[in-house]
Amino acid sequence: MVYYKRSPFLFTSWNEDGKVILYNYNRCTKALVTKEVMKIVDMLSKWTNVQEMSDKLQIDKKNLTKALENLARLKMIHKNIQMDKEEYVHHRVPWDPIELALQRQRSYGGYFPMSKRVGKPPSPIKLIKGLSTFVLPVPRNIPENKVALLDVLEFRRSIRRYGSRRISVDNLSFFLYHSARIKKIFKSELGILTKRPYPSGGARYPLEIYVVNNRVNGIQKGIYHYDPLKHQLILLNKNITYQKKFNKYIVDIQDTVTNRAPDVVFIITAVFARTMWKYEKLGLSLILSDLGCLYQTMYLVATQMKLAPCPIGGTKEELVKNWLNLNWFEESHIGTFMLGVPEIS
Repeated sequence: MVYYKRSPFLFTSWNEDGKVILYNYNRCTKALVTKEVMKIVDMLSKWTNVQEMSDKLQIDKKNLTKALENLARLKMIHKNIQMDKEEYVHHRVPWDPIELALQRQRSYGGYFPMSKRVGKPPSPIKLIKGLSTFVLPVPRNIPENKVALLDVLEFRRSIRRYGSRRISVDNLSFFLYHSARIKKIFKSELGILTKRPYPSGGARYPLEIYVVNNRVNGIQKGIYHYDPLKHQLILLNKNITYQKKFNKYIVDIQDTVTNRAPDVVFIITAVFARTMWKYEKLGLSLILSDLGCLYQTMYLVATQMKLAPCPIGGTKEELVKNWLNLNWFEESHIGTFMLGVPEIS
């Protein structure tokens, strides 16, 4: 006798017409299904045969078998008396279903053909009108006692304890200039693209940097947008309520590892459409890879400058959304990088 059991890799969602979409993220297969089919899938939490399902659901065995065979063909359910091998492995590995789905997306990724891309290519530059603008001085000189690249790589580490000295405007300018500015802007068949110090999938550069000034002399406290083309800071919000909440968040999650909030916090967001306009399925994965590239570039520049760098693993999406007045389906908080002057040991 043949038995069936649903795959542990299923997600369900509803489309704009209210129809149910059944998606096996491990096999990247999708199907529009009826409510009756969902009743069948719901029953398959354990190995079950056609007779048992027919008796309970009051469905004709011929139609039921046809539905089960279609689901099995799409890998939505397993068909066997023996447990499926990959199902067994899945339960031995501590995968969160959403994280595993993101990992599997990479295998079925690629880019959209031009005919399937919606609208014009998104702009690589975010234009913002803030409360005021602070033009950063363009760095002219490399710091004294410069360190060779291999030594920078060797010395790179996370530092979370800060001394009494403060980061200067020149320090901040040098750091942003060499880690995040736009070096070149050019036209291509995929729209306007840019070149920056760190790499980005398809040169899409979805990341935006917001600078939280806690202790930089000569610049008003508040949160700024970094304009990488003009190398300037645009003041967006000087209400310290959000700033205090965010600083408390980053200090609390580090427990006793840090001694205070850093001089500067860089809140990094992603404008998702820049990457997702081109890439199918692996867009979010590429955006997170971009974040890692930016982090490493920031680490190396900070190490060269003998500053204290460290990223934060978690995010505070809703607080940042309200603070910056973002539509978080279009742009949202994905990373945080702290910078200060290290404590003298």
